[in-house]
Amino acid sequence: MPTVNEQTRDGLVASLPALLALALGVFPLVVLFVESIGPSLGVGSYRKALSPLYRGALLYSVGVGVGVTGICLAVAYPVTYWLAHRCPARYRLVGLVALTLPLWLNYVVLNYAWVWLLARGGVLNRLLVGTGVLDTALDLLYTDVSMVIGFVYIYLPYVVLTMYVSMERLDYRLLQAARDLGATDWRVFVDIILPRTLPGAAAATLIVYARIAGAFATPAILGSPGNVMIARLMVQAFREYVDYGFAAALSFVFLIITLGSLALGAVSPRVRRELRRW
Repeated sequence: MPTVNEQTRDGLVASLPALLALALGVFPLVVLFVESIGPSLGVGSYRKALSPLYRGALLYSVGVGVGVTGICLAVAYPVTYWLAHRCPARYRLVGLVALTLPLWLNYVVLNYAWVWLLARGGVLNRLLVGTGVLDTALDLLYTDVSMVIGFVYIYLPYVVLTMYVSMERLDYRLLQAARDLGATDWRVFVDIILPRTLPGAAAATLIVYARIAGAFATPAILGSPGNVMIARLMVQAFREYVDYGFAAALSFVFLIITLGSLALGAVSPRVRRELRRW
């Protein structure tokens, strides 16, 4: 049994890093909140942040986060099902590594790789025009399409990894039994696969949704000037307009929306258990 002095020493050793992490995480938020209300302790910056002009960018960011996350889930379900239950066991690790390669590269480099691929003189247009599929090059870059492609490419690996953990635990014998009883593929998915992998899908959503909705680099590099997301407004408020109170209020409004979404998603104990794996 450890002595009282040893327990006290161990507690201090464990608490110092925790207190440091807490200070580094909480102190900037306190400073940001104080800046958002200003010396007068008013809510004028929050009124401005929630005005119709900026509310549109906020809703657009949330919509992009929801839409891209939905696309990632739609792609990840069949891919992880095949990888976990149809792919030969000796190839599964290779397949998983191949699907998660973007995680190994720099975030900004990944975005600029799509600039090289989607530009009018890029690889894709040259291939389509050179093979006679198209007569003229397409304007694929700096559009909603290029931005969504970049988002999916960058964040799909997170969803695949999370979904694979859930899909691997799925008892394949249940699927076989359902098919033997005459269930269609759709009924198998709705009645067996979806309920048993839903915590993993929810965990994947919580992991990537806020990152997508609050992203700055991908809309700036691949999106059009009309793709004004909340992160771009924050940067403009800080750097161009030097309106720190408004920028801080925008940050807090987005933070509250994100934390609210995470809290709703983490209500389920099964989702919390899935998140603890990450």
